[in-house]
Amino acid sequence: MYKPVTKRKRNTKYGNNNWFRYSSKINRNVYFYSDLEFDHWLLIEFDRSIKEFCEQPLHVNDYVNGEYINTIFDMWTIDVDRKEMFIEVKYSNELDLKSLKFSPRSFRQVQSQKLWCQEMGYDHEVHTDEWIYKNRLYVNNLRKIIPYIDKRKPNNEVALRKVLNVITNQNKCSVEMIEARLHELSKHQVRECVCNLIYDGIVIANTDTCEFGKNLEVWMNEP
Repeated sequence: MYKPVTKRKRNTKYGNNNWFRYSSKINRNVYFYSDLEFDHWLLIEFDRSIKEFCEQPLHVNDYVNGEYINTIFDMWTIDVDRKEMFIEVKYSNELDLKSLKFSPRSFRQVQSQKLWCQEMGYDHEVHTDEWIYKNRLYVNNLRKIIPYIDKRKPNNEVALRKVLNVITNQNKCSVEMIEARLHELSKHQVRECVCNLIYDGIVIANTDTCEFGKNLEVWMNEP
């Protein structure tokens, strides 16, 4: 529904906080201008309740109730129930009136976005670093998993079937166990399969409590 209103093209991370990645959820390259925005995107990308999203989706340049609003939202999402939402990503101390890092500009930006969304009938949320990093281990794991996810490439169906068979025959098994059972596959092949099964929601993993690696446990996602 939306397309990014601003985009900086480059094929790698550069500077301190600019990111370029491919999103399998929406089948295109995505661009982010801070580490916080990138980590926020990881949560959106792996959230199976979110059907579609767009970064930097809309530039509002308008008057609402006599107030001039000039802002670009960080993200728009639509979930499986067709509920739309505009999101602003900010560090919490920028919005804390008692903080030495309080930013009047950021505060006004958020307030103007809320006003516009209320007037237009959209939901609006502010996702701060406290929200994004409430489980930092999980976010760090997503950073390690995302390089394995690229739906532009055809799946190795033989390897996927072998990995899935091992998981199906166990109540719960570690990545190390799968690698040991499937010695004909490389560790990279096994982990690529595991990551894609996690991303597709076919298996569940304890990525919220265990660092991604040989000790990570996976099990079938029963309906």
